[in-house]
Amino acid sequence: MVIAVAVVCWAPGVADAQKRAKAGAGKQKAAHGRIVGTVSYRGTPPQRETLDRKTDPVCAQVVKLSERVVVVDGKVRDVHVRIRAGSAGRHAPPQTPVSVNQLECMYTPRVVGLVEGQSLVVKNSDATYHNVRGTKDEHTKWNLGQPAHAPDLVREELGKAGETVTLRCDVHPWMRAYVAITDHPYFDVTADDGAFAIAEVPEGRYTLEAWHPELGLSSTEVVVKAGADSKIEFVYPSK
Repeated sequence: MVIAVAVVCWAPGVADAQKRAKAGAGKQKAAHGRIVGTVSYRGTPPQRETLDRKTDPVCAQVVKLSERVVVVDGKVRDVHVRIRAGSAGRHAPPQTPVSVNQLECMYTPRVVGLVEGQSLVVKNSDATYHNVRGTKDEHTKWNLGQPAHAPDLVREELGKAGETVTLRCDVHPWMRAYVAITDHPYFDVTADDGAFAIAEVPEGRYTLEAWHPELGLSSTEVVVKAGADSKIEFVYPSK
């Protein structure tokens, strides 16, 4: 462990500057809140069938279930929860790209979010060939081959806020991933526990959306208050 020791000269100007910095930090923190909650499924969830992957000996080595709708203990996975695009200001895209991996002939994660202008990296960790076909509204935007352990594919300028890009592998037609594009960083994707947490949201009133590739879009109004958690629960009905 390294312990840093600072020697401070307590000149009046320094002390005043530190007080202003502390006061400003407190105001900035107090002007934001969090949106937290869960996404649940009402009723009996769809049965997850075993995927037929015998066409590729590498894929056939591991048994996988369908990921079209994954419900664990009544909670829904792979839901993109976000403030509606166009209502939270425009934000510069992060420099760090969003990553999707092809592992055991499945896209992992299945649903991701990125800010408009942020890059997407697609990896192939499998000992088999994949092709990565990006589509929007069923129209193919690119179709790139990626042999086993090939270099990562990098895609930039995927689309505009509010759009969704679908990743497909034509060699393995059960493979799907979804990239939801926003113009802000206020989103999260649920895991097996169905939970989401969106931090550092400026206080105000928003429309909060929950989007799932199979279950569709649901929305509700939420008020974010300074320094507080706004709790929301989305419930998808059984079909």
